[in-house]
Amino acid sequence: MTQPPGAPPTVRDNLLTAALALLDDHGPDALQTRRIATAAGTSTMAVYTHFGGMPALIAAVADRGLDEFDAALTLPDTADPVADLLSCGTAYRRFAIERPHLYRLMFGSTSAHGINAPARDIRAGEPARDLHPSLLHLVRLVRRAVAVGRITATGADDEAAVLAIAAQFWTMMHGFVMLELAGFYGSDGTAVPPVLGALAAHTLIGLGDTAPALQASLQASTARP
Repeated sequence: MTQPPGAPPTVRDNLLTAALALLDDHGPDALQTRRIATAAGTSTMAVYTHFGGMPALIAAVADRGLDEFDAALTLPDTADPVADLLSCGTAYRRFAIERPHLYRLMFGSTSAHGINAPARDIRAGEPARDLHPSLLHLVRLVRRAVAVGRITATGADDEAAVLAIAAQFWTMMHGFVMLELAGFYGSDGTAVPPVLGALAAHTLIGLGDTAPALQASLQASTARP
């Protein structure tokens, strides 16, 4: 349950905050009942009182992570939807690099006590609100790019095609950051322009954008604070 704005944190909130901090600082092995309770300033019984046990607490950690990921990708719109799409990609990578343990937990590539974040099958015809937050942002940005003619490979009213294109960008981002987190691209970010940046550019040109417009969008995205 979401607390009203300004309300003091509850014991449940403190447990979640403590678990997220332990995960960020020490990885999923740190998500132990006693360590979380101690960090939250409460007893181990509170974990069972408020969550019924560690599995539900870890699932709640993943859900809180998704909320924070959603917030990180919520950027103000500009007049250039392609620049906004590129900026969303930058924010996506930044979150994954800064919070790798949480990112892996959210996407099921790691678990704590055997608990993974639930997957959302985008092929199952679920309502858009049920899609993964990161994909929802991409769907909206692709739809905007289609509406102004920067992506011409589909019509603005073709929701299935818009979703498929957004999923292509999502796959591109996730694949790159997972390889980067694993160390295949080093740790200094120098692979971003020649690999991820070039792949995004080739994809956008293939979807109908023009090189001059794309270059202007790239400059606008790079200049964004």
